[in-house]
Amino acid sequence: MRILISPRPTNRGGPGIFLSRVASELTRRGYKWTSNAFHYTGLPWPAWDYAFMMGYPRRGRSILESGKPVITTMGKPESRKELRAVGRDYLPEYEVHELFMADAINRSPKIVFISQYVSEIWKEIFRARRFPFPDPQRARVIHHGVDVERFSPSKTVVQSPFVVGLAGAIRDKFRLATFFSASRLLAFDHRLLIVGSMTPECKDEYEREMRDPRLRAITTYIPWVDQNDLPAVYRRMHCLFHPVDYEGFGIVVAEALACGVPVVVPSHGAPKEYVPPHGGVVVETEQFTYDEEFSERMAGGITKVREKWSEFSMGARETAQRNLSIVGAVDAYLDFMDMPRFMAARAASERG
Repeated sequence: MRILISPRPTNRGGPGIFLSRVASELTRRGYKWTSNAFHYTGLPWPAWDYAFMMGYPRRGRSILESGKPVITTMGKPESRKELRAVGRDYLPEYEVHELFMADAINRSPKIVFISQYVSEIWKEIFRARRFPFPDPQRARVIHHGVDVERFSPSKTVVQSPFVVGLAGAIRDKFRLATFFSASRLLAFDHRLLIVGSMTPECKDEYEREMRDPRLRAITTYIPWVDQNDLPAVYRRMHCLFHPVDYEGFGIVVAEALACGVPVVVPSHGAPKEYVPPHGGVVVETEQFTYDEEFSERMAGGITKVREKWSEFSMGARETAQRNLSIVGAVDAYLDFMDMPRFMAARAASERG
């Protein structure tokens, strides 16, 4: 049996990285998989039996119309409210893509939402559009997973001073503004580590903040890290600061937890589902309100982590091992796909 994974697994972007990890775990278990690597050439796909689809890929419609079993994993669409809050425009193509995604949810035999937060967003969209939402038997919430053997804690004691990290693709200026505002409020010696790409607007915000001599002296910025080197970078942190309160899942949060790095997150978005009670601090905040109080509360979360760092670090690792391993995620997918029964039925059909 061969499983089609679409779109193609990659080492760039959260969905592509997750699909790459799924593909590796399937290979480890002896499953064969293929992808749409040749979709630009017009050549036909290799034969496949079961599709593992994420979002609405280029050939999503033909997958759904194949008559074969399909499981579709869905994140959240772009949101007018979210984009307005962070100063970005809602483009006409976002509306079109949302409708394509909603169609995929309706047509797919089985749907996985990457978090309860995402599931609730789609329920609200379907209510607003007066679409029928899928029957609960067709839908599950399954969090992404990470390789908890590769993403693991440092074997040596993390050195002082306390290092606060910010990681991931940084597209919204408020993330940097809040990060630096929180730093100014901390009453203890610390360092700042920023890892990930920035949009031009965010790079301008970073350069503006670096005019402050104190911040410039304590800040290190790493624009890009190879996937193989990511665990070592997380191990340089004592705490991951993730102020995104509309996060659909938060792959950097999961990776940090697996490395024994406690996290500080707002009380909105998906991370609140799997961070508490021991993996870090979930800060009570008002969604989409990035004011001085937001920074103060997030800074308070960093202070709480520092005060009980060893406990939070062990809790972070335990949280990842228990709830966020790629092994557990693939177990959940195969269970939902009812793979043993499917393979038995297929074998019986072939015997004719």
